[in-house]
Amino acid sequence: MSLTGPAGNIGDALIRRETLGWALGTSDQLVAYTGDAPDVWLRQLNLPADAIVLRSKKSVPRWLWLLLIAPRHPVLVFEAGEIPLDRGNGLRELVFLAETLVVRLKGGVVVRPPRGIRAPSSPALAIHRAAARLSQVTLWRDESTLAIARCGALAPDIGFSAGVRDGRPWSERSELLVSLRGARPLPDAAWLSAVREAAESAGLSIRTVVQVREDESRARELAQLLGGEFEAWGDTDPLVQEERLRQRYDTAQVVVSDRMHVLVLAALSGAIPVELVPSPTQKITKAFAAIGLHGLSVDASASDPPRLREALRPTPERAAEVCERVRMAASTLESVQRMIRDGVRRTRA
Repeated sequence: MSLTGPAGNIGDALIRRETLGWALGTSDQLVAYTGDAPDVWLRQLNLPADAIVLRSKKSVPRWLWLLLIAPRHPVLVFEAGEIPLDRGNGLRELVFLAETLVVRLKGGVVVRPPRGIRAPSSPALAIHRAAARLSQVTLWRDESTLAIARCGALAPDIGFSAGVRDGRPWSERSELLVSLRGARPLPDAAWLSAVREAAESAGLSIRTVVQVREDESRARELAQLLGGEFEAWGDTDPLVQEERLRQRYDTAQVVVSDRMHVLVLAALSGAIPVELVPSPTQKITKAFAAIGLHGLSVDASASDPPRLREALRPTPERAAEVCERVRMAASTLESVQRMIRDGVRRTRA
C-alpha cells in the first residue's frame, strides 16, 4: 500500500486509514510506503505493528524489489486523495505504472480507491491512464475526473465511509463552525458580516476549529473578527483532536469551510456543509455532486449579502437531505469494499 501524507492534516489521515481498512486481511503481509511521514502518522493510520514500513524516497527501490519477489497474487492498493498530474510528475507515474505491471504479471490485484485528478498534463496523464486501465479496480470521486481518465467508475469519496454519526438532535445543535485555509486571503467585510448575521438569526454561537495545522493562525484570527470562540489544536494528539472535532460537528447546525474533508466529516455528523469562499475551485462541488448533494458551494466574491446569508441559513429539511445522502454514500462504499474483497479472495483462492 501507498500511505503517504502530512501528519498535520486530519482529513488526509482519515482517507488513508479508510483505504487501509479496505486492504487489511486481504494478504499475508502488509507493506506500507509512508514517505517522510513521522511516527505519529503511523498511529493516525492505525497501522498494524507487524507491517513492513518503508520510509523516504530512498526506500522506493526496496518497494519495487519486494513487489518483484512477492509470492503469486499480490495485492497493490494506492492511496486515496487527489493526484497531481502537472509537469514534473511523469517519473513518479512511470514508477506507479511499473508497479502495476509487476502485480498484473504476477496474477495479482491492483486497487485504486476513489480519487481526483489535479492539473492534468502530458506525459503524466497518459502514463496514469495506462496504469489505471491495467488496474482491476479504478475509482474516481467525481464525474469530471472520470471523464479525464476515460476509464474506471464513479464512487463516493472514501471519506464518507468514516462513520455516520447521529450527533445532537437538530433543536439541540447550537453552533456555527468555521474552518478555513490559512493560505487563502482573509475573507472580506461582507463575508464576515454574513456569517455573523446568519449565526445571530439562527440563534447559534460561532466557533472556529482547526482540522489542518497550518490553518490554526487563520482560525484564531477569524474568531476575533467574528466575535466567536477559538478552539486551538495546539499540542493535542492528532487522534484526540480528530475525535474532538467530530464531537464539535455533532453539535453544529452549519459548518463553513473550504477544506473538503472538514465538510465531509461535518456532513457525517448531520451538520449542513457550506463552502463559502471567493471563486470556489469546484473540487468540493463535484465530489458532493457525486453523492447527489448540490448547492453547498457559493461564490463569495459576488457582492450580494442577502445571497450569502441565505447560503448560511440552516433548516432541518436541508440537514435531513444531507443525512440521507451521506448514508447512501456510506452504503455504496461498503458495497465497493465487499466487491473488492470478494475479487481478491477469488484471485488468491
